[in-house]
Amino acid sequence: MLWLVIISVLSSALSEYAENVEESGSVLRHVESRIVGGWTVNISDHPHQVSLQSWHRHSCGGSLISPNWILTAAHCLSGGVHRYSFRLGSALWAEGGTLVLATQVIPHPLYNSSTIDYDVGLIKLANHQEEVNNTIQYATLPPEDWTPTNGSIASVTGWGTPYYGGSLMDELQQVNVPIVSNEECEEYYSALTAAYSIYITDRMLCAGYPAGGYDACNGDSGGPLIVDGYLAGIVSWGYQCAVANYPGVYSSVPSLLSWIKEETGL
Repeated sequence: MLWLVIISVLSSALSEYAENVEESGSVLRHVESRIVGGWTVNISDHPHQVSLQSWHRHSCGGSLISPNWILTAAHCLSGGVHRYSFRLGSALWAEGGTLVLATQVIPHPLYNSSTIDYDVGLIKLANHQEEVNNTIQYATLPPEDWTPTNGSIASVTGWGTPYYGGSLMDELQQVNVPIVSNEECEEYYSALTAAYSIYITDRMLCAGYPAGGYDACNGDSGGPLIVDGYLAGIVSWGYQCAVANYPGVYSSVPSLLSWIKEETGL
């Protein structure tokens, strides 16, 4: 089970934060996320959605991108391939659809758990997975020169908790959030980056409302951020869940597309 660690920018909470870091070695929300402020959806609305399961329990999301490959976050792939299974074609993470196994998990070689940079990973399925009506479909990777526009609306889906510290949802959830420019996102996170050397890099993109209230959360990690029909991002990290002035941070698929294509041959 992945750990979600809260940090506070308030001086009164620094001692508690130090204890958390000492125990877990992590800095921010790192992922077992669930949707905050969203609603229940059918798998036909998001037929690329995958539930990554560790020892038969949902731990992360993912996106089916071809007959043989699932795209997820590197931080979701902390164990050997034998511990994982993947449910496709069901809005329920615990039942229905198709349960598949994998032969290989590939975190990005430059992934850094301290900076949370290059947080992308690939899963090679054991068997060729054809598309099935409207329940199992491949997510559309963006064109080489495409980037999401600041302010455009993105959809995020997953089975994560509806609030920080809550329980996983049984049914698939969706929330819509606007894309935030990396420059603006850096300003939002400036207090944290200055203190802990975690920066918004070119391999990241951000989405959320300044007032908060809508976000990915624990258990949503690795899941898709869809913009204009393209798989634009991968749920990666953030400060708690849906907190004002802290947009969610996603791995940028356009920025990592060359590695994805090199590994998969797509």
